[in-house]
Amino acid sequence: MGAKGRPGFVLKDSGSREEFDTGSRRDTRSGKGRYDLMSPFILARDARLLELGALKYGERNWERGQPVSRFVDSALRHLMRYMEGHRDEDHLAAARWNIGAIMHMEEMVSRGILPPALMDLPDWDKKAR
Repeated sequence: MGAKGRPGFVLKDSGSREEFDTGSRRDTRSGKGRYDLMSPFILARDARLLELGALKYGERNWERGQPVSRFVDSALRHLMRYMEGHRDEDHLAAARWNIGAIMHMEEMVSRGILPPALMDLPDWDKKAR
């Protein structure tokens, strides 16, 4: 039985410790990502875009899976609109979101949750892998 009586819950340990001036210690954060360095401004724009998308398409609709070529197309189109000077919508947030959606699709395909067919871009440089 793990912490709080939850089966399977364990306290992972890297074996390294960081000690603070107060004497408090904890596991190091190395290799875990630095979420504290993320911009609240970017996250707010991401959240607003997701809110609008949920209203238009339904919550988590995109997570059901879409071909990555559609996300690439949309990301590039939004970047081009921004570069042309269009400020009629948050084109940068939309481009960023589409790139994030590609990363999400990659992860879901690699975990076997979504079908490999979603990775529908040509593979012109197999040696690079």
